[in-house]
Amino acid sequence: MKILVFGAHPDDMEVGMGGTIAKHAALGDDVLMVVATVPSLGDVRRSEALDGAKALGARLQLLDVPSDEFEYNRELVRRVDGFLREFEPDVIYTQWDQDSHQDHNALSRAVISAARKNRCSLLMYEQTIPGGIVPGGFRAQSFVDISDFIDHKIRSIQAHKSQWEIHGDWWLQGVRGRAMYRGFQINVSYAESFEVIKEIEAHFRR
Repeated sequence: MKILVFGAHPDDMEVGMGGTIAKHAALGDDVLMVVATVPSLGDVRRSEALDGAKALGARLQLLDVPSDEFEYNRELVRRVDGFLREFEPDVIYTQWDQDSHQDHNALSRAVISAARKNRCSLLMYEQTIPGGIVPGGFRAQSFVDISDFIDHKIRSIQAHKSQWEIHGDWWLQGVRGRAMYRGFQINVSYAESFEVIKEIEAHFRR
């Protein structure tokens, strides 16, 4: 399968669904991770993003939209649509559209708009940790057992050394804790969950 994953910033995808990315890659799927904007530390965070993707067995591409120009508009939808037409994914993952970060919301809305005519599944991963309190609640509708890939997920986050220095060990503890909670819900050690926008023939892909 061809898997297309979108994240507004470096580390968003690793935190939100790094285990699922690693699992797709281990199954032989072609996984392309797309980072939309690098808000700080330019080349440092670009390098960290490459290391994070490598830890998961995925490819990486950077849109490099300037942070001050990053918003939900026709240009962003057009650029996302270009990836969909060129890559022709079977499954698209993007950020939750009610995330507390405006960049995450802008990207999610652009991906949903670009995917409106595409015949592929579209799912949203949970809000990035750390994240703010929001009025709505994430609906965990689809689960992936990542018990065999939790170490891949943690290593991919550790690749983002600049952010690890800012947030500290509690960042990794929070990420691992949420994966344990989602795992408990489906009776496995670790899991990641997704909110479904559309799921097309999900049971007939292999």
